[in-house]
Amino acid sequence: MSFNHPSSLVPGFKQVESFGPDEEYEDEEEVTYVTLDLGNVEPTLVPSASSYYLIGLDTPTPFLQLQGTVLKGRHNNLLGTELIFSENKELHKRSMTHLANTEQRILFKEVTLEPKPPGSSLPTMSTSAPAPPATPQTKDATSEQTNTNQQIDRMTGKTAPPTRAPRGKGKKKQQQTAMESAVEESASIPSRQASKQPETDAQDPQPAPPEATEGMDLD
Repeated sequence: MSFNHPSSLVPGFKQVESFGPDEEYEDEEEVTYVTLDLGNVEPTLVPSASSYYLIGLDTPTPFLQLQGTVLKGRHNNLLGTELIFSENKELHKRSMTHLANTEQRILFKEVTLEPKPPGSSLPTMSTSAPAPPATPQTKDATSEQTNTNQQIDRMTGKTAPPTRAPRGKGKKKQQQTAMESAVEESASIPSRQASKQPETDAQDPQPAPPEATEGMDLD
């Protein structure tokens, strides 16, 4: 029974690029045993394989290759202790010798590896740390700092204060234009009536001249 998943075969050790002076180190050899659990493929695959290829044993995801089969593993810490025995090299002697105890096991599962498509590349990692998300406090601090810098520039004469347009000027101009158009319209109404009046007089029929009466001869 497993309860956690370690990230390496020997926890507590880390990989380094280079070592310091030899005087600072002590020579000490430590042997660690770990069992490999291949699952259901072990009874059929292991007897037929003459060699194996183990990659990344001290990494979080070790790989094991048996002939053409590839298996991916993960580390497990056992709740109890597992006893490891070694077989006698002489086949006629069926004796088992206790070798060591272990609390580590690597569980393997068969996987399929596919070739990487041409032209694809791994995503590049940026060396610079990403900017933290903006919060209301950072926004307020930024705006306050900007206002302070603007005030200093105005006091030193670097920048001129912003000009503000008078409020309501556009509305007054619109009202004045509307009043002028209304006055012009009201003034044009009598002139139109006055211009129509002579036409009405000209259309009135004039009285007919009196008919001439025939004079009587008195002679």
